[in-house]
Amino acid sequence: MSDLITDAMMEATDYEYRLGNAADGEGNAIKGKAHSGMVQSGKYLVQRHQKLLSTLLELSNKRKLEINLIGHSLGAGAAVISAMEWNSKQFAHANDDGDGSKMDDVKVSAHVIGFGCPALLSQQLSLMTQDYVTTVIADADVIPRMSGATLVNFLLDLWKFDYRDQAERDVEQALREVQNRFSTSLPPQSSSKNKLAFSIDDDDIETVMGYVKQGLDKVMASGDDSESKNKRTEDRGREEVAKMEPVLFPPGTCIHFYRDGSGISGTYAPCTFFNEIDVARTMMDDHLISSGYRKIFLNMMRDFKKDDHFSFESNGGSKK
Repeated sequence: MSDLITDAMMEATDYEYRLGNAADGEGNAIKGKAHSGMVQSGKYLVQRHQKLLSTLLELSNKRKLEINLIGHSLGAGAAVISAMEWNSKQFAHANDDGDGSKMDDVKVSAHVIGFGCPALLSQQLSLMTQDYVTTVIADADVIPRMSGATLVNFLLDLWKFDYRDQAERDVEQALREVQNRFSTSLPPQSSSKNKLAFSIDDDDIETVMGYVKQGLDKVMASGDDSESKNKRTEDRGREEVAKMEPVLFPPGTCIHFYRDGSGISGTYAPCTFFNEIDVARTMMDDHLISSGYRKIFLNMMRDFKKDDHFSFESNGGSKK
């Protein structure tokens, strides 16, 4: 829920990513947009761990530290911004940590693996991070697809959606299923005393569907007074200009794991593939670790190993 609240703030702020040494004024600046909350979190991580990294670099006798960051959801977003800050060397100028020591020699090469990272960067910035950021997205996970623009577009699509055809189809399919179940349970004898007391024929289905259509028409017509009609006409006119172009996308190289009907498949996907909310029953569960990412990876590994009993090693369990 906290992830949804943070994403719902949906504020994109200006963000600059530098290639080269910002301290010397060298390199090219790539300007774009980034999720404002994640920018603050990522910069906080850099500031908080700067002294530690300086100490580690000094103890290692190396010229540069190599670090790997792994995060889920908001943690993945903060990790990506931190990596961008370190890799762009925007911090590579003399910093006084308060006790007189300087940390102008800290050089860090950061790589990130993020699971369910929020829509974080504008397209160009996302492309610039492909070499060191990998974003894993589980099927219909809503968080990587959720931004101000996609949420507005989703609400507009929902508002104009005419559900009558789908509702009639669902009711008729349910009736046909009931009809089929009763017909297959009839005994082979044709005498009336052996027939079930309750059965459904095609005429019954047509009758029920007539009532369903009348009910749906009444529901749809309940707000069709002249005033509401005029309001909806005005709203629909505004709708054409209200559609928004998404600005923020998942960062880096995106790997999309999805249910293909018989198992789990995976593919590389451009960040712009996640430019709209995928409405599905699993859109919330897919974002969670237990019901989303762990379950998808577990099913994938069971298919790969052809072992329905495969399980990941965990505390109190055994590796199979």
